[in-house]
Amino acid sequence: ETLDSGFFPTLSGLIICWVFTYITSLAVLECSWTALQLASAGAPSSESSSGGGGASFLSISRRALGVPGEIVTGVLFWFLLTAIVVAYTAEGGQLISQFVDELSSSSINLAPAIGSAAFAIFFGALGTFGTSRIDAINRIFVLGLVSTFVGLVGFGLPQIHVSNLITHKDWTKLYPNLISIGILSFGAQNVVPTLLNYLGGDPNKTRQAILFGSLTPLFLYSIWEAVFLGIVSVDGVAGESKMEVVTVLGEAGGPIIKDLVEIFSACAIGSSMAGASVSLVDFFEDAIDTFSQDRNSDPLTDKKGADAGFEAPSKRLLAAFCALGPPVILAYAFPDIFLVALEEAGLIGGVSLYGILPALSLLSLRHSACTTDDTPDLKMPGRFGGGDTALYALAGVSSLLVIPEVIRFGSMSVS
Repeated sequence: ETLDSGFFPTLSGLIICWVFTYITSLAVLECSWTALQLASAGAPSSESSSGGGGASFLSISRRALGVPGEIVTGVLFWFLLTAIVVAYTAEGGQLISQFVDELSSSSINLAPAIGSAAFAIFFGALGTFGTSRIDAINRIFVLGLVSTFVGLVGFGLPQIHVSNLITHKDWTKLYPNLISIGILSFGAQNVVPTLLNYLGGDPNKTRQAILFGSLTPLFLYSIWEAVFLGIVSVDGVAGESKMEVVTVLGEAGGPIIKDLVEIFSACAIGSSMAGASVSLVDFFEDAIDTFSQDRNSDPLTDKKGADAGFEAPSKRLLAAFCALGPPVILAYAFPDIFLVALEEAGLIGGVSLYGILPALSLLSLRHSACTTDDTPDLKMPGRFGGGDTALYALAGVSSLLVIPEVIRFGSMSVS
């Protein structure tokens, strides 16, 4: 996607996506902190049956927006995670097919669909056993990712042609594709509630962690784009598909760069799939818990009803099947769906979930905090600035980003 726009539009797009990520993360931080304080004070939520402890996006949405908000959040989470898993399953199948082809010197032709199934089964099996197995495998992928990134930058910087960076600029490519994938690449808003709890509920420490945690990928992405767009010429990839551009990077940089690109791509896909797959399995396990328990009970404290219908291993296995079965089918039906899935997920799923819903939730939670007698002055230190006007502006700008894509996506579905 970034090759079409050029270096300076890409860099501008990354900065825009970082600003969006940082601002919305602060909104999520205040949502989570306020929900925790209201829950501790025993304040009623928008849905009287909710425990609303601020432990996740779902619990925050239910406390702030009631059951309808919880349902919308759940649907958006499902759409976002499923689109990501579909993308990585399709691309993982392509990588496995290419690996088998190179390993067998083209004597074995493994269909990408079979590779996608094997890829999903592998991560599904890991996801069934929980976070610890995924974390162990993910550490290997991250180690490979960091090592190859350092190698690519070290070997790639001397091969950069400055003319490639300054001559090609197409600002029309900034929206929607580049912004969509950029927002998805930064998307750390969903870990903010967990981060707040990990840091002892301290909003100041959490805000600092958000700032440095989001600046780090901005720095790394900028370096990567400088190397990638500095080595690969737009004229040299005319007629190539978007996914073949990475292969062209390896060929343009020589055999060492080519090997590093292949390892880097495999580790990036594997690491991303590890996190997305376990998140999607966890999501379906929570959904099974929700439908198994009494809706009038507290979902954060009443675990008896949640486990009444399923034993833990069978529940986890069912969740893994529900999570990864449909992506395998979609990857088989649309083997080149990688970029399309990420593009749709970033704007429709990511901006709605991380931009619109936190703004609306925070408006509701602030109102609840102001109208609760037990908590007359419930304001987070360093709270999201600008008052209600800023929150309405955030929801409005996010809506302007999403609505055109929803219309386009709907027209594509109809046709």
